[in-house]
Amino acid sequence: MFATQVILLIAAAAVSATPTSRSGNESTTWTTNWTTEPRTDAPVNVCEEILVTEGNLRGNYGQAIAHRLHSITRDDIRYYFGVDVSDENGITTVSEDMSPEVERVLPNAPSADYDKEILTQAMKQLDKVLSHMDNKDYSIVNYSILEKIAHSFHMSELWARSKLHFDLLSVNPVPEEVCRCLTSPDSDVIPYLELLALKIKFPGLTSGLNPPAAPPKDAAYNIGIGYSFSFKNKEESAPPAAPPANTRKEGFGPADDSAYKLYIEVYKDSEYAKNLRSFDFSGDDADVVSRAQQELVDGDTGLDERLDSEEGWQAWKEGFKSMDDFDNYQFAVYMHCMLQ
Repeated sequence: MFATQVILLIAAAAVSATPTSRSGNESTTWTTNWTTEPRTDAPVNVCEEILVTEGNLRGNYGQAIAHRLHSITRDDIRYYFGVDVSDENGITTVSEDMSPEVERVLPNAPSADYDKEILTQAMKQLDKVLSHMDNKDYSIVNYSILEKIAHSFHMSELWARSKLHFDLLSVNPVPEEVCRCLTSPDSDVIPYLELLALKIKFPGLTSGLNPPAAPPKDAAYNIGIGYSFSFKNKEESAPPAAPPANTRKEGFGPADDSAYKLYIEVYKDSEYAKNLRSFDFSGDDADVVSRAQQELVDGDTGLDERLDSEEGWQAWKEGFKSMDDFDNYQFAVYMHCMLQ
C-alpha cells in the first residue's frame, strides 16, 4: 500500500508541478461563488449522506474546513496548491479587518499583498504581520504580535499537510456528487466560517456567561476550540470520537453506515448544530453579537494559554501537533472540489 501511495504522489506531483489558472467565471458544471444558487439540486439530507459515505468526510467537516479556510489568500492557494485563481474565485475566507461594521466573511479569497522582493514564504508572512503591528484592527482581536505570527505559521503548516492529500486527490478524485454537495451553500462550511469570524472578532461571546468571563482587553480567540462543538452549558453529552477511516482505493475512502449514523445522531441532530445552521449572521455587529450570545452558546471562553513564555509555547505547540490529520484530508477534498 505504501508503494502505491508513493506512485500516486509522484503522479500527482507531475500533474500539479506547474501552477494552473482557474477563474471563478470559467465554465463548469456548477457555480463557483457561495453567494449564488446552490451547486446541487439534491435535498440536503441526501448530500449529508453522500459527503459521509462517498467522500468519507466526518460530521465535523464544516469546522475542519472553516478552520483551514479562514485566513487563506490567493497567494497561499498558488503557493500550496499550485493553482492561480482570479479575484472572483468563490473561495470564502474571513476578513483580516476587525474594524466595526466591516464585512466579516469575504466571498472571495483576497490577495495577500506579500512583498515581491522577499524570496521565502516564511519571511513574506512575517513581513505581512509586522507591517501591520501598529494597526489595532488588523487580524485576530487581542492577539499579541507574537501570537499573530505563530498563528500565521500554524496555518501554513496545515496547508502544507493538506497539500499531501490534495496531490493524491488529483489522481484519485472523490465522486463528482461529493463536490457538488460540499461546495453548496447548504453545506456546513459557511455557517462554521461565519461562527469562526465572530469568535475571532468578538472572543468569548459564546461562553454562555453574561457578560463574558474575560473583559474585552483580555479575551482572545481560542485557537484550539474556537469553532468546535462544546456542550458545557447544555444538557447534552459530548460527541463520541469519529470512527476510524476506511480506505478508498489507496487514500481515505467512503465510510460505512455507522459513520453516517454517527453524523446524524451527533452532529446534524444536535441542538447546537441546528441553531447554527438556522442562525442569521446578517445585521450590524451589536445585533449579531447579542443574538449569538443567546443562541450559539458553546462554553468557549476564549484563549486560556497566552504565548508569553516557553511554557505557553509548549502548550500551543502540543495543541498544534494534536490536531487530527484527517481534518487536513477534509480540507484537501474541499480545495480539490473548488480548484478543479
